[in-house]
Amino acid sequence: MIALALCTALAAQLDELRVFVGDGHARVLLVGDGALSGVTIRSTPPVGSAPARVILTVPSTRLSPTLRDAYLSEAGRWLVPVGRGGVEQVAIAELGGSLQVAVELEHARETKLMAIGDEAVLVDLRRPSVEPDRSLPDPQVLGAWLSGVSLARQAERGSDPRPRIVVDPGHGGWDIGAKGLTGTHEADIALGIARRLARELELRLDAEVYLTREDDTFIELRDRAAMANALGADLFVSVHANAAPGPTAWGIETYYLSDASDSRAQDVAARENATAGDVQLAESLLENLAMTGTHQLSRALATGVQQSTVEQLREVYGSDQIRDLGVKTARFYVLVFTRMPAILYEASFLTNDGDEMRLRQPLFQQTTAEAIATAVEAHLEASR
Repeated sequence: MIALALCTALAAQLDELRVFVGDGHARVLLVGDGALSGVTIRSTPPVGSAPARVILTVPSTRLSPTLRDAYLSEAGRWLVPVGRGGVEQVAIAELGGSLQVAVELEHARETKLMAIGDEAVLVDLRRPSVEPDRSLPDPQVLGAWLSGVSLARQAERGSDPRPRIVVDPGHGGWDIGAKGLTGTHEADIALGIARRLARELELRLDAEVYLTREDDTFIELRDRAAMANALGADLFVSVHANAAPGPTAWGIETYYLSDASDSRAQDVAARENATAGDVQLAESLLENLAMTGTHQLSRALATGVQQSTVEQLREVYGSDQIRDLGVKTARFYVLVFTRMPAILYEASFLTNDGDEMRLRQPLFQQTTAEAIATAVEAHLEASR
């Protein structure tokens, strides 16, 4: 048994679990709301139908309510499905005041346990004689990713119960985004809707609302997520207008982070990711990002926003003018680095004449903002 000596801490909770899978090589990241101390690790080989397991025991730690709600509960365990690269699933159980995290594998792995700052641990799982997979994020990358994040935000905020929401108007500055048939810039539409949304959220929820940009300024994609992380935001809503190669595509769709749900979703993500500076790092993290505690919450938020905007816009414009393209998934760079429920909303297509005309209208922008605010309010209420 190998013990990892970390700072002694009071009872903590596991806030997040991420699984990165490579070729014969995987890494599992555990993030707490305080120091994870006295973590131990042991391995068991496959026996009969039972898989090989690498079992971490985290003393004086419990599972956060967010993860309890996010993962399927079965026989006293919470199950995180993976099903890739020889990693079958992660099973989490609370045993006698400690947290047991079991990584179930097709084959036995060599293990190494590392501390990432004070509040996270990383377990490295590699098959014997297999070279390290360089596509996996290394401890330095993960440490940099975690460095700007306030994991104890609720304690820092004291008695302030107001939700904290980051609204992200896509593009800006030299990056105009998509260009409409009559010259409309996506960056301008996104900013118009985002400003209206911020006002609605402040009025309805008395929320702390932050815009990643308040004017026609270019902001790096990663910096947008970093801002949300540093603020310890409860939600992240990125606002965009869509585009397609031809004029026939039209309608509204909402995305959350996962593999692309179809080829067009993949094309949309490629267009929105075009300005990403560190493409290699982005692709590495995108390829290896597994379900996290925010995954199902992001899906619920996306579903609520899509339903609310379609319904309210149809009340104003009629069902024949508003097309529901549904909730989809894609690997958007701006969502990869966020550590809270996050969505990307595509308001309509600038490359369709009817959609572009509506996108330019203050009534459309205001109705859209009100509908998103309605969905956010409902989501926060359901999450309490």
